[in-house]
Amino acid sequence: MSKELPVIRVGQFSESPVLALAGALNLGETFGISWTTERVTSSPSQFQSLQQGEIDIAITSPDNVMLYGTTSKNPLETELELELLRPIDRGMGLALYSAANVEAASEFNGAKIGVDVPNSGFAFLLLAMLAQLGVDTSSVKLESIGATPRRLAAVQDGTVSSTILNAETALAAEASGLKKWATSVDVSQNYLGTVLAQLQANTQPAIDNFLKMWSEATEQFLYLSVRELADLLKVLSPALANPEYLRLAKSQEFGLIQNEPIRFEQLKLLAEIRSEFGAYVPSDESLEALVRHG
Repeated sequence: MSKELPVIRVGQFSESPVLALAGALNLGETFGISWTTERVTSSPSQFQSLQQGEIDIAITSPDNVMLYGTTSKNPLETELELELLRPIDRGMGLALYSAANVEAASEFNGAKIGVDVPNSGFAFLLLAMLAQLGVDTSSVKLESIGATPRRLAAVQDGTVSSTILNAETALAAEASGLKKWATSVDVSQNYLGTVLAQLQANTQPAIDNFLKMWSEATEQFLYLSVRELADLLKVLSPALANPEYLRLAKSQEFGLIQNEPIRFEQLKLLAEIRSEFGAYVPSDESLEALVRHG
């Protein structure tokens, strides 16, 4: 009988292209681990699952790690001892999308706009995009909708006028006729989109193997052609086999990050965006501590 592999439980907002390729290449067997994924509906629910031991690793925004790992001024009202494990991507096409009938940036003034939760990193990035468009961000009404598929649906059914989307949901928005106004690159070319994070107390030896597998899968993703990736993913992850999505994930502007460390300057940028809109801002010491754990 073959030995049962240790299982890493991952909480994610949308399907990870890295894990999808790792599964297609059977890298779990190579690195001696297996994993399960849970689709989370919001950042508070994701970090509550992490806190309660329901997941081992979060695929999340680094801004979320700052919010839940450096203060109790968050929806859980608890400061978690979090550890940044590695960067994942540069935003996967994070962009502001509106209904097609929004014709001028001035129409965002006073509009109802969908976000995960109002104090999330993506919400502040959205406000930064609006500010660059000349919108009075103090007039905007942020509506808590949840994760990206829900936000896309909320724009399509008219619940909100616009939202921020990325990855396959952004591509679905464009395919359905939604209008793109600005991207994360318009705010900064140094924007860090998502990271792997865990509780510091999680000392499972299998985590190291999981990270080694992640690095290998990322390297393979960036090395393989779009056609080769599509052939590998089309059976188990057909939504990710879309050539446009694959080109996005491989792009220098928005795509996957191979072996770079998380840098203080990237977290500082996120802190400065928070500061611009009067939100809680971690100290430089807190940011340095998160980088050291990374």
